[in-house]
Amino acid sequence: MVFKHFAGLLLVLGVCAPAAAQQEQQQPAPPAQAQPMTIETIRSGFVIAPDTRFTQVNDRAATLAGVYGGYLLEQTFLVGGAGYWLTNGGHDFGMAYGGAVVGWTFHADRAISFGPRVLVGGGDATISSTYGRILNLPPGTVVGSRDVARFGSSRGNPVRPPITSDTRVIVSDDFFITEQQANVLWRLNDWMRVDAGVSYRLTAGTEFDDQLRGFAGMVAIRFGQ
Repeated sequence: MVFKHFAGLLLVLGVCAPAAAQQEQQQPAPPAQAQPMTIETIRSGFVIAPDTRFTQVNDRAATLAGVYGGYLLEQTFLVGGAGYWLTNGGHDFGMAYGGAVVGWTFHADRAISFGPRVLVGGGDATISSTYGRILNLPPGTVVGSRDVARFGSSRGNPVRPPITSDTRVIVSDDFFITEQQANVLWRLNDWMRVDAGVSYRLTAGTEFDDQLRGFAGMVAIRFGQ
């Protein structure tokens, strides 16, 4: 009798177990939890940045102050202009230049971004040099004579030494410039960034290109996008 009850229980369990498993398989799986959506606005607008550069001009330490600015498209592409002038100059040491500026910024939505920028324009400079360096003359070459009287005879005037390739003069001239640079920007908030970088200044159209071209380090505070 006990055996019959036990066999009947096994028969019931054998029938119910496949049915329960089939029912579990037919139940739909719970939907996967959706990830939160992040939406950011791509902004465009004007930017302006006071800029300071540290370099060498005519083999002398030079500090250039200026500003760059323009329209920043989608926080990435900059079109604008810039201008710089020598702050520690004198009557024989001066330089100023400016021109159009274009630049590109990578990862502008992050705290640290970077990118290239280039300036193309012109300027003018005043430097002290020698005739030999300006005219590419060998040392000791006589360029001219100083013993010339403006009015009448030069008789009785002291004889002055001739002008040679070693004679120092002050020269002013205009030049064409292109300045390429690489920048790293640190975002302080939505409207202010620290801009630091390295540039190379390349000049043409003047007799003293070698004295004007060179590397520079720069730092700026950019306001805007």
